[in-house]
Amino acid sequence: MRRVKDTQTLDIFEVPVPIVPTPGSGNYAAQVSELVGATLKDCPIDRYEVAAQMSRLSGDDVSKHMLDAWSSPARTEHNIPLYRVPLIEEVCQSHAFTDWLVHLRGGRVAYGREALAAEYGRRQQMMDKLKSDMRELKKLMGEEE
Repeated sequence: MRRVKDTQTLDIFEVPVPIVPTPGSGNYAAQVSELVGATLKDCPIDRYEVAAQMSRLSGDDVSKHMLDAWSSPARTEHNIPLYRVPLIEEVCQSHAFTDWLVHLRGGRVAYGREALAAEYGRRQQMMDKLKSDMRELKKLMGEEE
């Protein structure tokens, strides 16, 4: 029986690398529109409420029609402005844009407790390395443990 490689499951030990666009492939307008659409689709509130909350938070008008234009892959000339992305993520309780951009740039994002656990692990590694270096220095000084 031949094994089929699983391309959907992330390998936690795989080092992320940036996606390097080839000439002509760096126009992400359609992907951005699809991200807006997916974010709105997964949002627990409807587009009218999303628009109202974005307007309230930004201090200027965001309409349902703007959301519709931003989410239409056929209207890529009407992409969501970058300064609106944090608002739509906040209102829709999403990290879709952040995760997408970090993925493009070759990274991974951790949120909440996961971020704290990652920082704890990083500091633990630093401490282990420091202890190892200190033991090595003691050996060099002739004060072996």
